[in-house]
Amino acid sequence: MNTTSCVVVVGYNGSRVHDVQKLRDLCKSLYNARLILLVEQIQPQDDQVADHVCSTSLAEKDVPASLELVVGCLDADRWKLIGVLPFSDRGVLLGAALASHFGLPGITPAEARAGLDKQIFRQLEATATEAPEDYRPILSTRIESLAELRQRVIEMGGKAFIKPACEGASRGCRVIRHPSECDEAWQALKPYREGGIVLEELIQNAREYSWDYVAGSTWITEKTTTDGAYRAEIQQVVPAPLAEDAQARLMAAGRHMAGLVSQDNGAWHNEVFHRANHRTSAVETNMRPGGMHIWDLARKAFIDFDPWERWVRWAVEGQVANHDPVPRGYCGIRLLRANTGGILRDVPDIPSLARSLNIELVEAVLTKRIGDSVSALVKDNFSFIGHIVLFNERYEDLSVDLLRLAEAIESSVGITSLAAPARAVG
Repeated sequence: MNTTSCVVVVGYNGSRVHDVQKLRDLCKSLYNARLILLVEQIQPQDDQVADHVCSTSLAEKDVPASLELVVGCLDADRWKLIGVLPFSDRGVLLGAALASHFGLPGITPAEARAGLDKQIFRQLEATATEAPEDYRPILSTRIESLAELRQRVIEMGGKAFIKPACEGASRGCRVIRHPSECDEAWQALKPYREGGIVLEELIQNAREYSWDYVAGSTWITEKTTTDGAYRAEIQQVVPAPLAEDAQARLMAAGRHMAGLVSQDNGAWHNEVFHRANHRTSAVETNMRPGGMHIWDLARKAFIDFDPWERWVRWAVEGQVANHDPVPRGYCGIRLLRANTGGILRDVPDIPSLARSLNIELVEAVLTKRIGDSVSALVKDNFSFIGHIVLFNERYEDLSVDLLRLAEAIESSVGITSLAAPARAVG
């Protein structure tokens, strides 16, 4: 019986459609394998970036049924599965089940659950017998009701950080600065309560980084988040400019976080606080590639380094090679905000604008279209209107140029404000 080799990508954030295309091209060139995309809802572009698309639930309760469905489809169409790539937080559970079923590189279902559920991770963290000297666990508790939320916030001194236990992309995450904000926060979290809600101490005066890993290679990414109630990531720079001692602390923290969950995972995106007292603390662990094009930034910032290829080779062959990527400079991405709320009317010619500022542009993408509704309030990573990518051999120049160009673009965007209807008089 003739079979066709395939690699399965399990779940993806819709904005990462072009990454799926990259993975398909690698599967074809490296192994003459086709790429099958497993998603919960098929989008129009999916069949353009994958060789085959299959719709199935990625919810935890449905994993046994989804596994049976996928195995049946593979058998019926004579596919030979040679690798599994969990590409979203929701895809990690089914990805682990598939890897275990077929005896392929990957994590176990139990490890997947521990890496996905923020409260399980906090329990592993709290009970660990060993940890880096500078590493400190964050106080964390699961919340079941509004009354419990109010009580816990008061116990934490009136300030805290609340987030869904099993979500990504900063969805549902927010700062509570006073117990009076509990009612609004609890109501806003209604869509996520079934998966669990976690309340943590509010970490202040800290910088946030990520420990990024693929098949034995690691680096530290500098993160910048928005201020205010919502903490969405607005900028990433690879590699982070760090003193040797800070680099060592963050590397140790990232490795420790991964080790609490699994020694066998091919990709990690572990977010870490570097606190004012030189302590480190885990923000959260993620068992998939970092978002916001971090791997593309790494490919540009490091010499002869392709994270995507390393990930595919790990998934198919189990290849893990300890390799510290060598930087050629710094590559950064900055997301673009709407300057006001309303309907997007027009956007500037970004390449021309960059040239006028004497800034060499690597990439500019607008994710909102003319006529789309936009908001100046950024609640998560999907609230932005686009992004720019720049490269520079000097970190200081890169930082200045990212901000200069972003501000020039944002001030040039045309938005029609939605005025409140006039009140009748009489």
